[in-house]
Amino acid sequence: MTIGALVVGLGRIGMGFDMDLDPEAHVLTHARAFQKHPRFRLIGGVDEDWSRCRMFQEHYGCPAFADLKKALQAMRPEVVAIATPTPLHEESLRTVLEFSEPKAILCEKPLSSDIGQAREMTGMCLRHSCKLYVNYIRRSDPGVLEVKRRLDANLIEKPVKGVAWYSKGLFHNGSHFFNLLQFWLGPMKRFKIIEAGRLWDGADPEPDMLVEFDRGTMMFLAAREECFSHYTVELVAPNGRLRVEHGGESIRWQPTQGDPVADGYTVLSSLAEKIETGMTHYQWHVADQLALSIDGKRANLCTGAEALETLSSLHEIKAAL
Repeated sequence: MTIGALVVGLGRIGMGFDMDLDPEAHVLTHARAFQKHPRFRLIGGVDEDWSRCRMFQEHYGCPAFADLKKALQAMRPEVVAIATPTPLHEESLRTVLEFSEPKAILCEKPLSSDIGQAREMTGMCLRHSCKLYVNYIRRSDPGVLEVKRRLDANLIEKPVKGVAWYSKGLFHNGSHFFNLLQFWLGPMKRFKIIEAGRLWDGADPEPDMLVEFDRGTMMFLAAREECFSHYTVELVAPNGRLRVEHGGESIRWQPTQGDPVADGYTVLSSLAEKIETGMTHYQWHVADQLALSIDGKRANLCTGAEALETLSSLHEIKAAL
């Protein structure tokens, strides 16, 4: 039996990113993921902008609503994706829980700009026995999961040292990679601000900083989004180097080997292993993990509690600037 899914917020991640792209080649939005994944059934969309509602209805053949309460009462969703702007996340989640009984809510990141409000949101879901996940998309990517497996099995040895480049703000985009590194390397133990940097869009800090996680130490460096988007991670392990390029589209591993020329030296292999990723279908992989969770199986989605840990660490860093 399929799971009825409602998308609240029909902007870029809700519907727009892949509307004009080949549906076989790209699954980048909640709407397309729920339409294409065999375990789900896209039952409707919600947006205050009626032009988006019309576009959704024409493209997906599903009803769309300008009023969330009416949508919930009419559609009775089992899963709700909240893709409204961040300041509206708490209100959207509260309305969903008041007027429906979903099995799970998938919320865009961050849960809230206010840490107290984010805690209340996770508490509300607990009280309603509703699973809460936050859409840190890389947590569901096959390549990311393979790296996690290798780290856990010590095939990539620890401790690691590395560099993570981010742009467009620590909370807006940097949080994706902070959460990813918590997934790979464990909780943050301590941090040191190297350079406070500027505020992206007047509000979101962009510090350069050294962060020590449980299984390694990372330098975070802020690039300038207005020049170009830049999201890369490099991990240097005792037995090789891992490079994550183009936001996760490319992951390559270079193991160590004996120097073929200089006896007694160890170098990186010139042949890099390509670890297969699925970033052209990232939202499909999120839906796949969500289906596993609803079916009572182990899933790798970012839980509300884990997202709260990421948010708490970022607020701690922000307070030190």
